[in-house]
Amino acid sequence: MNRSHLKSNLIFLTAIATLSLLAASHTIAQDTTCALSGRVVDTEGNPVASLSIVIQPFAIVDGRRESAFLLKEFMPEAFVPLIKSQTDEAGRFSVTGIKPGPIQFVAQPAHLPEDGLLPPDVYHLAPDADVLSIEIGAIIFYPPYEKHPPFGGITFGIEPGTHLKHVEVTVNPRMRIRGQILFADGTPLANAKIHINVRRRDFDGTGTGSSSGGSQTDSAGYFVKYVDEPGFYTVAVESQRLSAISEQLTLEAGQRYDDLVLRFDSQPVPIKPTPDRDELDSAGQWVLNPANNHSYKRIHCENWDDAQTKAVAEGVHLVSINNAEEQEWLVRVFGTTPYWIGLTDVAKEGEWGWLSGEPATYTHWATHKLMDADRGDEDYAFMGLSPDGRWHKVGPQSPEWQMPRMAILEKEDLPAESSVEEK
Repeated sequence: MNRSHLKSNLIFLTAIATLSLLAASHTIAQDTTCALSGRVVDTEGNPVASLSIVIQPFAIVDGRRESAFLLKEFMPEAFVPLIKSQTDEAGRFSVTGIKPGPIQFVAQPAHLPEDGLLPPDVYHLAPDADVLSIEIGAIIFYPPYEKHPPFGGITFGIEPGTHLKHVEVTVNPRMRIRGQILFADGTPLANAKIHINVRRRDFDGTGTGSSSGGSQTDSAGYFVKYVDEPGFYTVAVESQRLSAISEQLTLEAGQRYDDLVLRFDSQPVPIKPTPDRDELDSAGQWVLNPANNHSYKRIHCENWDDAQTKAVAEGVHLVSINNAEEQEWLVRVFGTTPYWIGLTDVAKEGEWGWLSGEPATYTHWATHKLMDADRGDEDYAFMGLSPDGRWHKVGPQSPEWQMPRMAILEKEDLPAESSVEEK
């Protein structure tokens, strides 16, 4: 175990043990569920009103902490939905019905579904505020060195029947730009994947910067982009081959701009339907991509080695992705769940190639690491988590090594009667 993992686990286990001692004076008779109440303040001690918070359950599986998303996907018997609450004008909150055991306290990400379940591309979500500390009695807990997926927060444990009162949570609300995207007729761009480009210029004109990436709108067409510095901003969005750009916005330090409206100059573009993923899995069928006449299917696996073994057993290979069109098709058909792909540099460090023997002339790497930790050799790759299915380099020592539990297989020259063509 590397040093950062050891430090993180010691903090986590100490929190559970300490709160077990606190529980003795706050136990609710004959009720195994738990409760948490207190207030949320900023770094100046001012109450933070209307902040949505989430209690994210965790479980220890084979010595690892697994989030609600992974439990729902691979251990449904252990899955517990998220519990949400919101602070009042004085920053007070109260959360009941918490399942005892390890939990994670986070500020709710933008656009978390109303049903409290995490979406498949959960790892692109960002918290609306950074949780800096949680004070319970004379004990103060801080975030671990390594953030826990999917969106950070502070992790601790509660014994059955415990009600922790007068909890004080200190947060740092993040600067953000919140906007709504509309078509020409006023219809919102609802539940759609978008690409955002944000440009910033310092107030004195001495510096500039930009960032871009994928996101998704909610049911009313809203999106959120978090920023870190004050300045003049412009926001450009693209979706369904349409685009729009904002006028210049001004954000002071710590400010939020929540009233942006971007309007496309056209009507919605009809979206071609895709096969039902559950039907494809249950039937064990391949999906034909008419653009290259190759067929693909997804399989369950334990890790990269297991995925490769299953591919070889079927006489096929892990997917090779040769252009942006193939990448977009795979995301559209199979979604953004983490999938192992056939890209590796095991043969020669730094020279990535496909197991199929095809050269790696196209890449789609993520621009940042999912977790900051001692990673060891990173000789393998998986796609997913972001709306456009970015690729991530990993190795057996990487924190994300156990994250992908599925893989995509590819086969050329498959007889037409053996596959399902995209609808």
